[in-house]
Amino acid sequence: MNASKSQKKCPFCAEMINKEAIKCRHCGSWLDKKRALGEWTRLPKHGKILGVCAGLARQFGISVTFVRAAFIIATVAGGYGLLIYLILALLMPKEPEE
Repeated sequence: MNASKSQKKCPFCAEMINKEAIKCRHCGSWLDKKRALGEWTRLPKHGKILGVCAGLARQFGISVTFVRAAFIIATVAGGYGLLIYLILALLMPKEPEE
């Protein structure tokens, strides 16, 4: 009985998930987008320039090298990579110091 009180149904796939979950472990859907997007932070201590790539890599659980390569390819291919990087640098807050 206690298990049902600590769980809820995912509105996208109807699987049972933890009540506090912000992302479904079954279908990968974001349940609370406002809270999920609020976690995006720059990591200047771990980054090469402003920490945007390091922050995105941590958020999505991928290699920072892959994120950097994607920005470089986007910059060389169409010039939008640098623009997107600068916009994200302005929008993403810096990670609070511990």
